[in-house]
Amino acid sequence: MSGEGWKRNFRDTQVNILVGGIENYTQILNLQRELNQKVNENESSAYILICEHDDVYTCGIHTEHLDSRLKDPVRVERGGSITFHGPGQLVAYYVMNMKHLQTNILGIIDAAHTSEINLLERMGLPGSEPRLGKETGIWIGGKKIASTGFAIRMNSTFHGTALNITTDLTKFQLINPCGFDSNIMTSFHEMTGKKYSMDIVKEMFIQIVTETFKIENYNIGKLSEQLSGTVP
Repeated sequence: MSGEGWKRNFRDTQVNILVGGIENYTQILNLQRELNQKVNENESSAYILICEHDDVYTCGIHTEHLDSRLKDPVRVERGGSITFHGPGQLVAYYVMNMKHLQTNILGIIDAAHTSEINLLERMGLPGSEPRLGKETGIWIGGKKIASTGFAIRMNSTFHGTALNITTDLTKFQLINPCGFDSNIMTSFHEMTGKKYSMDIVKEMFIQIVTETFKIENYNIGKLSEQLSGTVP
């Protein structure tokens, strides 16, 4: 389905938004894989996971060379190369059935990018733009403020986006993030000098992502409860 018409299909989709704090990357990766299988089996369900991570370097399918100083980099099935995740970075994972929604990966990436841009504008940082290809992510003033890397298994997506809010940018210096010099990376704090509570950022993002994807009916839950098995 072309344009944004596919978003109407969220009216028939049970959307679960799971929000966490600073989470262990491997635990969230395993949860994504489980939810991806669930969404492939139940087409009318979808999940958006919102969190931060403990310090971790992750390597997408296009990663080639690694610095020997890196501690326990995690190889994953998402697109892109190596990147860093850590506290102060807003990470959003999208587990959605493209067949049910009648869209493709580009439709979901476009909505994910638009959500990040709208968030930055609401926080007082206009002028960012989405890019695809080697420069995939969100860019502003010639610098990269957000990274994007999705994976597809059967009909459903997983993995997603990472937006630097107050991220420690020095952690990028051990890598060439997505093939670029580490100095290409920036953050909301570096660009504006402002600091927001990450809890407030996540609350704003929930409102914006549901508006952007045109999701009217959704449930908000805690990632901790999903990880402990208390959420069906």
